[in-house]
Amino acid sequence: MSLLTAPRYKAARQEISRAFAALAIALLVTFIVVLFTSQDPVKAYGTLLTAPFSSMRTTGLWVDEVAKLTLTGLAFALVFQARQFSMGVQGQVYVGALFAAFIALSPLGTTILALPLGILAAMMAGAAYGFIPGYAKARFGANEIVSSLMLNYLAIKVVNYLIRAHLAPTGTGQLMTEKFPAQSIFPAILPNTRFDLGIVIAVLSVAVVWFLLYRTSWGLKLRLVGHNARFAEYAGIRSSLTMISAMTAAGAIGGLLGAVYVHGRAFGRLAIDFDGNLAFEGILVAIVARDRPLVVPIVALFYGYLRQGAQLMGIRSDVPAEVISIVQAIIILLVASSFTLPGKKVWARLLRLGATPAAEVAGK
Repeated sequence: MSLLTAPRYKAARQEISRAFAALAIALLVTFIVVLFTSQDPVKAYGTLLTAPFSSMRTTGLWVDEVAKLTLTGLAFALVFQARQFSMGVQGQVYVGALFAAFIALSPLGTTILALPLGILAAMMAGAAYGFIPGYAKARFGANEIVSSLMLNYLAIKVVNYLIRAHLAPTGTGQLMTEKFPAQSIFPAILPNTRFDLGIVIAVLSVAVVWFLLYRTSWGLKLRLVGHNARFAEYAGIRSSLTMISAMTAAGAIGGLLGAVYVHGRAFGRLAIDFDGNLAFEGILVAIVARDRPLVVPIVALFYGYLRQGAQLMGIRSDVPAEVISIVQAIIILLVASSFTLPGKKVWARLLRLGATPAAEVAGK
């Protein structure tokens, strides 16, 4: 059996083919929508496909979104690997951002320890917030979807209140904190762009999560629990403890994303409703990636490109940026389902027939 025909590689090819087919169908439907909603559909659609590469600034915006989508996708993928459906990443992002802001606005914010301490504080806060729904399910049987969604709402409202009442400069009417000191803002990889340390953190996080899942006993236990919790219990694995640890680890990644937000060059401060719901869109990234850590950044790369292109299309043309929601919905429906392209068997038969004469000639 050759390497390319091995079952795991065959499955990988099928998943990649399905994802690209879903993307192509979604783009086709999007073009039809643009055709009926724009006075200049060719220009509008061209903006969707090319705008993120139109300048260094827009490329930086795209890379910044890729970093954030990668982190939120990783957080959801880690929870989904354990077959838990916690939706608490958004709340963990807010809590992490708040604690990172506490460090940045303190005397430590002007020292060389500002960034590492801010990231550490954010991860610890996010991990603690992720632990709560995990413990509530293991100890009291609470539904993790309901509890995590309620915790999202609580975190967002509390953080927004603290900004309005205590952290924003008094008498200015601003809905954000003061700009962080330079020592508390990520250095730019490319000058005058949002291409900063966030993308490096995202790539390192992918490597760490992959190693933990596939090269440690903890990762093996987590995947066994996700595959069959009852069998894992028979094997001596405490499934409840593993589920709690998975939610806690995912919470740490959510908190890290909060630090990437507020320490990033796009913000450099803590603002009300700063995430723009992007943290919640990690669900889409995780679903399309089928919870595989190494696939998450690839999905984030393509989805971030479409998301940024749609936003720029909304600015530079007469098509609303909400068109990207159509792309989202179609991709989720196609990738999450086990769809196959129509006529696949017919095409395969035709290809085999076309290859037969060549094979016969080679054999003579």
